[in-house]
Amino acid sequence: LLTITINIRRERTLCAQGEAMKKINWKRFNLAMWIEIVLSYLLPFHVKDHFQYQVGFPAPYLSVYNTEIGISPLMSMHLNPLGFLFDVLIIYLILLAGVKICQKYR
Repeated sequence: LLTITINIRRERTLCAQGEAMKKINWKRFNLAMWIEIVLSYLLPFHVKDHFQYQVGFPAPYLSVYNTEIGISPLMSMHLNPLGFLFDVLIIYLILLAGVKICQKYR
């Protein structure tokens, strides 16, 4: 009986999480990703210790290290995918808030 109760609770939790995933507007999420990429090129880099350049808004997700000539640029980069997703999530939430405010005042 205890096992059945635990399984029912798990199914309810999984269903509730699945419903939350359906509510994501993927077009807006895609737009938030593109906004993050464009902002990375438009906003200035953050220079750290005259050796490391950080890219990303609001939190850096790409670090480029100042290295010697002849070293591959790919070997002097560090990409933080969690930082990128965090930035995209923040921009997505700002977009959602902006859309809701616009819809409220229409």
